[in-house]
Amino acid sequence: MSDQRPFFHGWRARAHYLTRNRRFLLRTSAVIIALGMIAASAIVLVRHQEEDHGPGFTVSPALNLVHQEYHQLRHAQEPRPRQLSVWLRRLLAQLPKLLDGDESGEYQGFITTGVLTGYHIAELINQHATTDAPAGLFRDFLATALGADEAAFEKIERKAKTQPPPMLAAELFGSIQKRRGHTAAAMQAFYLEGLHFTDATAAREEALRLAVTLRDLNMLRSIATQPGWVEACHPLLQHHAGALLGDVWMQWRGLIHHRISAIPYGMLALAFFVAALWYFILVQHSDHARWRWARPMPALMAGVCSVWPTLTILAYQEYNQGMTPDAPFPHDLIYYLVGVGLREEGCKLLLFSLFMPWLLWRRQPGLALLTGAFVGLGFSLEENIGYYQDYGGTIAWTRFLSANFLHISLTGLCAHSLYRMLLTRFAHAEEFIGTFIAAVAAHGAYDWLGTGSLDDNGWLSIVVLVLTVSRFIDQLALETRPTRLTISPRAVFTFGSAALIALSFILGAWTTRSMEGVATAGQECLSMVPIALLYWRKFENV
Repeated sequence: MSDQRPFFHGWRARAHYLTRNRRFLLRTSAVIIALGMIAASAIVLVRHQEEDHGPGFTVSPALNLVHQEYHQLRHAQEPRPRQLSVWLRRLLAQLPKLLDGDESGEYQGFITTGVLTGYHIAELINQHATTDAPAGLFRDFLATALGADEAAFEKIERKAKTQPPPMLAAELFGSIQKRRGHTAAAMQAFYLEGLHFTDATAAREEALRLAVTLRDLNMLRSIATQPGWVEACHPLLQHHAGALLGDVWMQWRGLIHHRISAIPYGMLALAFFVAALWYFILVQHSDHARWRWARPMPALMAGVCSVWPTLTILAYQEYNQGMTPDAPFPHDLIYYLVGVGLREEGCKLLLFSLFMPWLLWRRQPGLALLTGAFVGLGFSLEENIGYYQDYGGTIAWTRFLSANFLHISLTGLCAHSLYRMLLTRFAHAEEFIGTFIAAVAAHGAYDWLGTGSLDDNGWLSIVVLVLTVSRFIDQLALETRPTRLTISPRAVFTFGSAALIALSFILGAWTTRSMEGVATAGQECLSMVPIALLYWRKFENV
């Protein structure tokens, strides 16, 4: 053991020196970014070669699904009339991409040959028709959908309106009504099919989707009373239905299931990596306590949980109060201030208040500031997952510097002011009120200036960001005494930024298969360099 201590001590001293050496940090970061660029170029080259040796065309996922389901139906051992109904409706939705001429002409060819766009549909109908779902019903459906045969339409309509309707009659009638633009009638027809046949999962989901689209509360309430109906539908439909009905549990359950089932693990890992960078930097500003690395985890999880009440308020504001970011000025500004800013800052502060008794007992203003910052970090962690899903991982470094640290800063400053107010028994109430109002205004203004009606002047949102984070970092320096660990926060920030920039190049190449995508990612990263320099200077002496 005595022989190992000098080596370990020397290693720590070397790491301590190098991670505070400006030249070493910049050179290493440049190497990381260069490797990312080389990898991106290689990806573009390889994928171009694959395309040159490939078939020269791609099939859309929707058409590929139609083809796969066709072969599944052809090789099925028993009749599957419901799957056939779903497949026919899916095929009709793709007809504009498959047909060279008009649909009525193709229908005449189908009557003669039984083939439509290369699929032997007549044979498929005979294979899967049953006594409850006769072949004539499917032929009448195709005659109405393709040939505009009103006699066939009236036959399906009569069957759909009988009590109870025969199997698939209401579902096929609803599909025709939807194709003709009669959304309310289509919703009612799908509802009748799902009401009388518990195995009509496709009709049930379509009824729920149309009810959400039309915001038909009466229909949604009727659907919600049927056991297992909503639970079997797509998680996002459950989320939107719960929002319209005011059912918080349905809303949260749907979103949780969607997050679990739809999030790519790569994007989830990226979100955790980004959060880990700020987590490390913030922990280094805490006291040298025994559990300082694990102690912020409850606050981080509280921040993640604060997203859920935020989404509940969001649904109420949009569905019940009609607030929308697409409204004209000044209604869009009101949406970002009263909507985005107030609900997000309010919910984060609400979850932070759970730690207030412990903070008042500890009597450490810096700890209150950091606890609020970790709550903000948790909120940004959950929020990042959705953003990466929608916009891809190329925005990771941009959000790392902007929205992520904005959440950290705003929540930390509000939490610190709330702590001071309660510690002094409301002697500093005006300070807290002013800080909270300023945080709400800064948050709303940042989003409005960047995405609202003044998006041409989005640089003003950068001004809001710089002022906010500068105020937080200065307060952090005033209230905390950073522990000078082996690896400096500046090194974590620098190497983490370099890794995210390199990853942006790689993802840009992978998703676009061109150097234009890499250049676009580079331009986006380049625009954030001034903000990165601000953080670089602020963490210089830690």
